[in-house]
Amino acid sequence: MEFEIRPINREITIDGFNSIYYFEFGKDFSHPPEMHDFWEMVYVDGGEIISVTDGLGRTLSQGQVIFHRPMEIHAHVSNKVVPNNMLVVSFTSKSPAMEFFDKKIFSLDKTGKTLLTLFINEAKNALGEISGEYDNKNPLDFSSAPFGSLQLLECYLTEFLLILSRRNDDTGTKVIRSNDAKELAQSSLTELIITYLKESLYEGVTLSDICKKFFMGKSQLCKLFGEYVGESPIEYYAKLKTAEAKKLLIKEELSISTISDMLGYSSVHNFSRAFKKAVGFSPAVYRRKINHPDEE
Repeated sequence: MEFEIRPINREITIDGFNSIYYFEFGKDFSHPPEMHDFWEMVYVDGGEIISVTDGLGRTLSQGQVIFHRPMEIHAHVSNKVVPNNMLVVSFTSKSPAMEFFDKKIFSLDKTGKTLLTLFINEAKNALGEISGEYDNKNPLDFSSAPFGSLQLLECYLTEFLLILSRRNDDTGTKVIRSNDAKELAQSSLTELIITYLKESLYEGVTLSDICKKFFMGKSQLCKLFGEYVGESPIEYYAKLKTAEAKKLLIKEELSISTISDMLGYSSVHNFSRAFKKAVGFSPAVYRRKINHPDEE
């Protein structure tokens, strides 16, 4: 008597892991919008986080998880009240069944939390430690992982996804369009843009550069920045450069041409014209007034 093999229909297949993080963020954390070509799962293990997708702020509390589909622009912001812990797992899957998870938020039951605990513990075995640094983009290193560790990670996550996919509810979802959550997300994004501009004083940043970094259109960027700062990002950037130029002009060992190059101006003529428009004096006259006032 022969027994025929019954093939397994794999509803969800995970091709590989792109990143695994366990973050412990303070109440003021936020990061600029990002986009990538793989799925991302964010689980709030403690505290509360605001997830921003497609301009909508969605509040996640402890025990909740959200999924971001490939090429979806998203960001996460702390609520300014409590710190938070987050497990973030990025993975590649081309299974059509993954469409079920698009933009959904789930409140996990005991089984779901247990599976994620098993996943975290095995990730520690496989990696030695789970990275908690947001800026660490190094590839995952499974070279010292115990036998079968990576496959166990796949099994735990696949089981987790399959169990969630049987649920027809989208429990715990709170979509915020115009209240404090969206306001907080937008103000945090503006602060990130300001920080980027301050860190880029010695470069020639354009409006297109800012839009590309923060995945925003020019009109959207200018509207957002104007609401929170009162001027365009380029006007604000120009003021920052002028303030930095004043500090550099005090150092007489630096030529005006050198300062122009340092601050990323295309020519010393453009630098002098911009400086005079902002201050009322050319760089040379301003330097003389500051360093040799008695000669005036």
